[in-house]
Amino acid sequence: MIKIGPLIATDYAQVCALLDEQVEPVLDVSSLTQTSLMLRSLAFWQHWLPCQYHVSPSVYLAREEGRVLGFISLHNMNKAKSCWRIDNLVVDPEHRGRGIAHELLRYVFAQFGSQGVSHFMAEIASHNDGAMSLFAGGGFCRTALITYYKLDPATAAVELKQEVNQGFRVGTQLHKHMLYQLHQDALPPDLRLVLAQSPDDFNVKDLLPFTSVERNKNRLLRSRVWYWISEDLDRKTLTAAAKVTAQPGLGYTLEFAVHPGWKHVTEDLVNFAVASLRSNMPQMAIWVRVYDFHPEIHESLKSKGFERMGDYFVLTREHWQRAKRLKRAESTVQLKPITSPALNFPLATERQRLGKPRN
Repeated sequence: MIKIGPLIATDYAQVCALLDEQVEPVLDVSSLTQTSLMLRSLAFWQHWLPCQYHVSPSVYLAREEGRVLGFISLHNMNKAKSCWRIDNLVVDPEHRGRGIAHELLRYVFAQFGSQGVSHFMAEIASHNDGAMSLFAGGGFCRTALITYYKLDPATAAVELKQEVNQGFRVGTQLHKHMLYQLHQDALPPDLRLVLAQSPDDFNVKDLLPFTSVERNKNRLLRSRVWYWISEDLDRKTLTAAAKVTAQPGLGYTLEFAVHPGWKHVTEDLVNFAVASLRSNMPQMAIWVRVYDFHPEIHESLKSKGFERMGDYFVLTREHWQRAKRLKRAESTVQLKPITSPALNFPLATERQRLGKPRN
């Protein structure tokens, strides 16, 4: 009998063996890796709490007689924890076709959907027809297309050696509302509804005043997430932003947000972000995550020698619960049919007949 439960430390070795069976490469920092697997196994206590109190991504296993047959991992996408993204769904090749992946999805929907989670997300490779069929059967639909690019440390491009534009700077806590508004303007309405972001989702650490540049750089590296922004001072709004996420041992991940009215700054933003990372950490790889509705970023990355790693469909699922139908006693009132209207208007023929003078 197959039982589904949370990941614990004793299952670490079996889950690592299943992780090697994963066909798709790990491209995102939030995806499950062996370095983060042990930390998640030690956080098994959080699964007995509501999902709003989970402090780390959640992993659930399908076991049969002590053997792990598959697992699913997911993490929250916003501070409100109303949207969760499924990072990994892996099943032992010897036990595929038994419906284990489908049951893991159903378990997650029941576990998190009953606690107020409204949306689920997943990124599936465009060529993975089996996974597309599985998620389509679970109620997911295609919302967008994401392309991953990678710049190898040994790759050199002429565009990366030009002078860095000084119009960009590091975002601070004062810019979180402006960052929120920029991303709301840049995202299409369907993704905006699914992500349900708030200004608190753009919290960043401030730089230390009156300190050296090297100390501030180390502070950013320790925070692992920061933004480079471009601001229009006259309109008091952000025109573009680049989110940098440091991946230990893998490099850096870049995500760009450009206001639709300032698409002409896209090339300068990409030049600045890539050149800054190349100058500070020349031996680290740079990964870029680009949506299909940003064609200017695609063209800019191709001109700089970025390698296209693959296309992934963004699948979303809206979760809702049927309201309980209350059994009410049906009461009916029998009304007598109305045989004739309350006011009778005679027809024209009747008016003529009634209007004839009497003999």
